[in-house]
Amino acid sequence: MARAKNWNKEEFEILLQNPRLTDEQLISYLPERSRGAIGVVRAFIHNYHKRGNVSGLSRMMISRLERDPWTCPLCDEKQ
Repeated sequence: MARAKNWNKEEFEILLQNPRLTDEQLISYLPERSRGAIGVVRAFIHNYHKRGNVSGLSRMMISRLERDPWTCPLCDEKQ
């Protein structure tokens, strides 16, 4: 199975700006991503803010998370 392409800034921003949408609802905004891929990235974001774990996040994603405020899509905590 081929590896999916890397997330781009626009896709990641859509994910961050819509923390209350379900993975299924986000598919319409992120047609190149599966429900599973969306859920995995959301879990990586949650692990980043709870444990400081950067596993699974690209440099672009980490940079964005460090730069501007956002809300965790799993626990709704504001960062």
